[in-house]
Amino acid sequence: MTNKFFCKLFKNTAILLLLQFTVAKAQWTQTGPEGGYIKCMTVSGNKIFSVSGFYWLSSPEIYVSNDSGESWLIIESNNVPADIRAIASIGNSLFLGTGSGIYRSDDQGTTWVLKNTGIPPGDKWINHLTISGNTIFAAGTSQGMIRSTDNGEHWTVANSGLTDTYVYSLTATETAVFAGTGDQNMGVFRSIDYGTTWQQVKNGMAYYYNGQWINGEAPMITSLGFSGNDLYAGTSEFQGIWKSSDYGDNWIFTSMETMNYSEFSAISGTGTTVLAGTTNGGGVIRSINNGTTWSASNNGIGNHGQVTSFLNKDGNTFVGTKGGIYKTVNNGINSQIISSPGLAVSGSEIFVGTQGGGVFRTSDEGTTWEEVNNGLPYNEWSLNALYSTTTALFAWDRVSVDKGNTWEMASLYCPGTAVGDWNGPRWIEHNNAWFAFSANVGVYRSFNQGSNWNLINNGIQNISDILFHNIFSNGQTLYLGSSTGLYYSGNNGEQWNSGYFPEFNIHSFTSASFISNGNVDVIGLKGGGGSRGIYISTDQGISWIQTHNLLVHKFAKKGDDLIASGTNLEIINGEAVEVSSVFLSQNNGQSWIKISGNLNGLSTLTLTSSESKLFISKYSPPNNQVLCSADNGTTWVDVSDGLDQRAYASSLEIINDKIFAGTNGLSLWKRNLSEFSTPAQPGVMAGNEAPCSGSTETYSVENVSGVTYSWQVPDDWSIIDGNGTNNITVTVGETTGIVLVIPSNGFGTGPSRYHMVTPVASYEVNVSIEVDQNGICNGSIMLFNAETGHGGNDPVYDWLVNGFPAGENAPEFAYIAANGDVVKLLFTSNAECAIQNQVESNSITTIVNALPEVAWNSFEPDSLCINWAPVILSGGDPAGGTYTGNGVTDNIFNPAEAGPGSHLINYTFSNENNCSGQISLPIVVNVCAGIPEQEAKMVIYPNPVNDLLTIEMKNNQAIEVIELYNAMGMKVMDKRVLAAGSATISMNGLPAGNYILKVSCRNETLIKSIILN
Repeated sequence: MTNKFFCKLFKNTAILLLLQFTVAKAQWTQTGPEGGYIKCMTVSGNKIFSVSGFYWLSSPEIYVSNDSGESWLIIESNNVPADIRAIASIGNSLFLGTGSGIYRSDDQGTTWVLKNTGIPPGDKWINHLTISGNTIFAAGTSQGMIRSTDNGEHWTVANSGLTDTYVYSLTATETAVFAGTGDQNMGVFRSIDYGTTWQQVKNGMAYYYNGQWINGEAPMITSLGFSGNDLYAGTSEFQGIWKSSDYGDNWIFTSMETMNYSEFSAISGTGTTVLAGTTNGGGVIRSINNGTTWSASNNGIGNHGQVTSFLNKDGNTFVGTKGGIYKTVNNGINSQIISSPGLAVSGSEIFVGTQGGGVFRTSDEGTTWEEVNNGLPYNEWSLNALYSTTTALFAWDRVSVDKGNTWEMASLYCPGTAVGDWNGPRWIEHNNAWFAFSANVGVYRSFNQGSNWNLINNGIQNISDILFHNIFSNGQTLYLGSSTGLYYSGNNGEQWNSGYFPEFNIHSFTSASFISNGNVDVIGLKGGGGSRGIYISTDQGISWIQTHNLLVHKFAKKGDDLIASGTNLEIINGEAVEVSSVFLSQNNGQSWIKISGNLNGLSTLTLTSSESKLFISKYSPPNNQVLCSADNGTTWVDVSDGLDQRAYASSLEIINDKIFAGTNGLSLWKRNLSEFSTPAQPGVMAGNEAPCSGSTETYSVENVSGVTYSWQVPDDWSIIDGNGTNNITVTVGETTGIVLVIPSNGFGTGPSRYHMVTPVASYEVNVSIEVDQNGICNGSIMLFNAETGHGGNDPVYDWLVNGFPAGENAPEFAYIAANGDVVKLLFTSNAECAIQNQVESNSITTIVNALPEVAWNSFEPDSLCINWAPVILSGGDPAGGTYTGNGVTDNIFNPAEAGPGSHLINYTFSNENNCSGQISLPIVVNVCAGIPEQEAKMVIYPNPVNDLLTIEMKNNQAIEVIELYNAMGMKVMDKRVLAAGSATISMNGLPAGNYILKVSCRNETLIKSIILN
């Protein structure tokens, strides 16, 4: 049986060795060979930018190199425009010419903004961009030339003198712009005033036709480029290369050698060396003598089927081709690949055919790839359709019987073909023989793998007038579709019989499809000669009946079910419309039901199936999809997770329990079939089995991409977040029960997972604080104590003073407080099911009273003899305090009781808040041996004195005269008294200071120093 695997326009547009892909679990992973079709390149500063992508048929990518092309990085951008055709740079801006206008990026390609202001209505396909001075020129639409002088913000048409507005090439210097045309044989136009006016410059050009040069008729100019001061013009239609050494005023033909190439797509050069790029397999040609002679220069360029662009930088020339970018450092003598641009199966190996890069092979499901193009014309042809049989691999008209190592013309093995075009296998295999056919000749058979072939036409009439379209096998019977009917053979082709096929015409079997299911054979017609529909035979091809009118594109089989894709003729809004559809038959093709519902944009050629699932892709940019149904089309699930969002899967094939998707320019992707099923039971659930009632808890299972998780909790619990995900947050109730999760996806519901939960009653944590005494005196210690509830066995005490941490982790806290401090406690319980945790205590504001200010400057006498009489202590301020110390009783100091030596006497005063201030003075007690008793005959107090001064005479003698002298020796008081034993005088009105007191008695005069405060 022949396997046909379409991989339309599959090629990867990455730069070799540079892409790394990170994908999520249960998603598509990229597995294709790297490289791609390079459309255009430009230089901006030290960076080289390149664009890959096959015109509008594949998604473009933009790459940047910072090291002269040694390595490339893909520019990550969410809005790369589609259908990029040209790129240019000016200043810090990049410009793209696209099929929808002009885009600009000011951040090195990360974001792109459409800049079409001023471009006339109509088509806006921009094929060419160039820069001259500060002016940007764009061409490609039928509107001719447009230009911008403000960095692309505004555009104006600049066609004055440009009489042919279909521009096929564009180049510029700092002062001149050149446009190549062709539709009217007008050649080259030049502008030396930045596009304000144009002048035709084709003098010397001619068109070569039938061996003659037709002067005045210029060829189509498809490429323009400078090499030094020489301007070169490449042409199409085998018209060669022209050169001008005077900026286009005059032209000469370079060499007849250049007429061997149908079209030149790019020209560049340095010095005397010129490089020209060709299409259709010619690659690069080079001249080292200013264009006089030319020779091929493809050494090192493995894929030179189409050259798209040149770029010169730092002495290197970069060549953009349909197979990647190549670099030469010696003007084209040798090139090295710096990028390279995908399905059939043979044994354990997978083969990918690409649009422009040839065929690649992998033996590890895409982890590594190797190019297998030996003998393939991949520079000329696109090899994006591969076919395989059990013994051979087919691409175009070539065959490989050694798994791609070498390719040969299939005609060496087979005299005919098994299909009527150049894209199919050259034979089919049936009952250990090979079968092929040739138009107007008949059917061939070989029993020795193509070494010998024999015609087997028995039963086929008028063989010379017959066209053969296809040959099929159901394992027992061969079927031959031809222009005279459908033949069948049950004996390996020994005898052919014509079956009855209704409404047959000579083209009916063109591109027909075939499938077999047990004893029923099914043929689908694709519209050849107007024929369409599904036909079945239950008698090995003797007769056929039509069972549906579908225009069949492809068949698939899922178990015993038959699936057909194609277009169905439906009446929509009163009109007959072909609608892409998928149909199912569960009775061997006798009846069919549509299972694609209202899906539109289905890519019917991508239909494929496994034993239990159907797959098909959908083209709906920018959100292309791969769809899967596990229930015969009742539901279709988008299984595009992980695919590049721009990727269009143009082919789907199932290989080794995996599905592979070939995309339009974004490589080959794969995914395990096991992922397309109802989810497995989730793993062990994480979460508290004995949560506290009223608490907030989280329950989770391992996440699987594409799975939705439905949760159930006990009745008085509530889910507050996460239902539908793998992780929920709940408020716990008081009811015992289970937390249940049910996984589901588009394929159904999987087995649940549950967690038994038994809530524990919760306790409220509480705390309060109290202080032993508030209203203390400054400098005293305050002691705080905490009263707590449900704190557990190891709670945490966080004391705060004025909001700042203080104290230790303890239930008591003591410190020297300041007035107005705010003290509180943050209390954290470690008890199970403690709620409101942590809690904050009451606050206590401290009251701290100030100490009184106390003074005691001096006391007289401060030196006493031990045998003197006790003295009353005085002078402390404020008055009313208490004197204490050795020898002090009731504020009287007794020197005899104190004993000899220096004694520190304290004066303490307490205010109304019972806060005390204290001050001390020393009093010295001397033994005073030999001092007469009379020296201690008079005592005065207080000293220092504020107002009233008392004088006492120890012998009770009478006081007659009291005199007072200031520090200047002036008498300030003279008072005559007659008092026995004591007298009191007022010091009121005298200034503070030191005074001398003189007391005269009848028999003696005594003198004492006093201090007046």
